[in-house]
Amino acid sequence: MERYRLEEGIVVGRKALLQGDLLLRFLTPKGSLEAVARKGVRPSGRSGRLSLFHHVRFQLYTKGEGLPTLTQAELLGRLHGLEEPRRFLLASFLAELSYRLASPEAAPRIYPVFISGLRGIAKHPKPLLPLVWAGWRVVKAGGLGPNLLGPGLYLKAGRLEEEGIYLGERGVKALRAILHLPGSEALPYLEDAPLGGLFLALKHHAEEALGPLKATPALTAEL
Repeated sequence: MERYRLEEGIVVGRKALLQGDLLLRFLTPKGSLEAVARKGVRPSGRSGRLSLFHHVRFQLYTKGEGLPTLTQAELLGRLHGLEEPRRFLLASFLAELSYRLASPEAAPRIYPVFISGLRGIAKHPKPLLPLVWAGWRVVKAGGLGPNLLGPGLYLKAGRLEEEGIYLGERGVKALRAILHLPGSEALPYLEDAPLGGLFLALKHHAEEALGPLKATPALTAEL
């Protein structure tokens, strides 16, 4: 493995470590990765430009079996609007979901959906709408798409059933559009869809496969 390599992606996680180091999580077109920025939480540190949801180009140094070390970082862009508390929570949920599913095989499909979802959450007057669209598209891109062939109006264990999370006719129709139509054609189906039910179904469906998502408790309380 090359000791130095150049990557590009979105900062989706930050955690302070001992002695001022910073653990960073990135979502890239190649997959999810972690790196350590030495003394990164200091204002003068190189991670000053590595805020959540920033688009960055960065260099990593790898030695042995430990996590790579961040050696350089360049800010390529940022999304204004995600600092609003509710939009931040929605973006955090999408980031965690995408990070968990972005294997090297799935990441090339997940990454562009994640970027589109972040932009929508930052700008759309109803930010839950782009989250629902992007979240279900990420789930499908990660190989966890539900089976919507049944006649039921509830989603349970990845299938339409007679019990589970209620979607109703509009919810089922909207979910089919999300999973099978291009984004521009699917979004109109979401305008009058039960977004809260579609989000709860997304949460339960994802957590059945991935385990608990840390961002969901605060976000569910907001709905």
